[in-house]
Formats: sequence, structure tokens, C-alpha cells
Amino acid sequence: MSDRIEEIAKRANVPEGFVRQLVAAGALPSDECELGSSSAVRCARLLWSWTAAGLSVETVLGLIDKGAVSLAFLDAPVMALPERLDRSYEQLAAERGAPMSLVQALHQSLGFAPPEPGDMAGEDDATMLEVARLFRGAVATDDATLRLLAVYADNLRRIAKAESDYCEANIERRLRAEGLDERQLIELGTQLGDRVIGLLERVLLMVYRRRREHVWTEHAINHVEEALESSGLQQRVPQPPAICFVDLTGYTRLTEERGDDAAAQVAGRLVALVNDISRRRGGLPVRWLGDGGIFFREPGTAVVAGLDLVERGPAADLPPAHVGIHTGPVISQDGDVYRRTVNLAARIASYAQAGQVVVSQETAQRSGDRQVRFDPLGAVELKGVAEPLALYQAYRKS
Repeated sequence: MSDRIEEIAKRANVPEGFVRQLVAAGALPSDECELGSSSAVRCARLLWSWTAAGLSVETVLGLIDKGAVSLAFLDAPVMALPERLDRSYEQLAAERGAPMSLVQALHQSLGFAPPEPGDMAGEDDATMLEVARLFRGAVATDDATLRLLAVYADNLRRIAKAESDYCEANIERRLRAEGLDERQLIELGTQLGDRVIGLLERVLLMVYRRRREHVWTEHAINHVEEALESSGLQQRVPQPPAICFVDLTGYTRLTEERGDDAAAQVAGRLVALVNDISRRRGGLPVRWLGDGGIFFREPGTAVVAGLDLVERGPAADLPPAHVGIHTGPVISQDGDVYRRTVNLAARIASYAQAGQVVVSQETAQRSGDRQVRFDPLGAVELKGVAEPLALYQAYRKS
């Protein structure tokens, strides 16, 4: 039994004493065969995390005995995790020729606690180190690789959290109001998860592959343009991109008056509208946390998209939008864009009034779109900008 408890502790990455406590309390089976199951490992991990959150094992077991909660979801396929290897992180790092500090940094970049050298490594850890090894072989720095993995992890965390929020707000809350208790909600959630999680994972992979095709096609085009220019066959025409920054009038007041749920629904409708307009106009949404912008290669398209936003907002049940657009150089890194151009677009958006699309002089001069006209607003002082900026209001020609 002692060997089995030690095995469970290593596979679950919890103290041996805690596993003994679970066996003594009846939370884990005393039979050695049953104790060695993957379900027992998941139970130990779950109860350890609940203990860290302030719930005692005895409290949880009391709720189970009363039928108030159920741990049946632990046996669902969706809860399956990669198994632990037969060697420690330190041994795996030495085997792959990587310093232990890199293994710990990889975990931190993914948002997980860095492991101790003697902890048992998992199958997924071997895969993660292989990815890092390939990037190292392509002369990428470890810092850059860690930033890339952090972007993956943060967005996947947001996806997982959005799934949970969706179920709570749209399924569980309604069923709870109809009289279902927490045990029934857990069991129904497990049944739904069994049916839908595999499909969702396939959808996520499909969307990633489609997005990757578009992004890497554009990346390849950039290489072709560079080759044409360096060969003298074609000279690239300098054309700085534009950032179309959008914000909603009264969004903060709406949050205060109608609560976070209402504000979240409004933000969701705004994101859906931005994504639709970006797709139609060939833009790339960036920095969406209640407000943000769209990256466009061509300023004239950015202006048309800005007009789309303010015109279509009311039909999407959104507060009036105000848009600012600036044209200039940007730096693309970690899936986002940076530099003064982005900040100026945000400042111009703050100056714009409800329903207005206000653009910089650079944007107006480079637009060249006959569907749009620009009325000068004069030189305007913007917060955080040293010199007054010549601004124009954009209108769609009738």
C-alpha cells in the first residue's frame, strides 16, 4: 500500500501525507488496484486544489455523503490528462540537453507553478521541451519563445474561461432557477462535456489552421515583395498602415448603472460587430478588452470600416460608437501591434464624439477613397500629445 500511495502522490504531484489522509478519510479506495487508477489520481489532484482554496477534505466528503455534490465528473473522458513519465523534471531536462531553469521558465510562461527538479515530469512536458528545442535550433532566443508560449497560454486560458462562463450564464443559471441542485448541475455538465468537448477541440484546431493559413500566406507575400525589391524587378511603394480605434460612448456609466453582466453582453456584441467588419474589409482586430482597434494595410479601407462601425452599431443594440484613425509605422509582436500610431489612434478616438469618425491628416491624405469626404476640424490638442494634431471628420458620400 505504501508503494501505491507514493505512486499516486507522484502522479498527482501532491504530498504523500495528503494521499494517506484521503485514504484514511475514505475519499480514495483502500484497495491497491483501485487506488492505482487514473480516477484516483484525478481525485487527489482535485481535492488538493480544493484544500488550497480553503475547503477541508472532511467538508467535501460531508457534502458527498449528503448527495449535495458529486465527483462523478472525474471519470469523464474530458478530465483525462497526460500521464506522468517515469523520470523527474531534472532527469528529463538533462536527457533533452536543456537547463532546469528553462523547464521552470516554460511552466511560468504558460501560467503554471514552476516544478521542483525532483517532481515527476509528464508526457506533455517532453513535448513542450521538444518545441523549445526546435525553436532554439532555428536561432530564436529563449525569451522570444517564452513570450510566444505565454500568448498561446493566455488565449487558451481565456477560451477555457469563456466556456465556463458560457455554461454558468446560459445553462446552469437557468436550470438552477428551475430547481436543479448542485449535484444535478455537475452531472448534467459532465454529460454535456462528454458530448461537446471533443467537437470543440476539433473546431478550435480547424479555426487555428484556417487562421494560420491566412497569416502565413501574408507573411510569405512580404518575403516575395522583399525579394522583388532586392532583385530590382519591382520597387516597393511605401504605404504605412492605419489603426482604426473604436470606443463606445457611456460604456463606463452603463457598467455602473446596469451591472457587469449587461456590460459584458454589450462588449460581446461590439466584438462580434468588429470581427464581422474586419472580415469584410480585410482588417485585423487587435487589443480587444472592451475597446480596441483594427489594423489595416490601407488607410482608405480603415476609414470605410470606421464608418461601418458607427453606422451599424445601433442595429447591433450598441451605444453610439466613436472612432479615431491614424496612419503611420507600427511594430508587430506577439500577435499585437505597438508604437505611437496605436496610441495616437486611441487619443483621436477619445476626442471624437458619439457617432463621429475622426482621422489624422496623414490618414485623410493617404485615403484616396471617392466614397468618403473629409471636413477639417483644425489643429487639436490631444491629451498626452506634445503638439496639436490636424484632424478631420470623415463622412460617407451620398
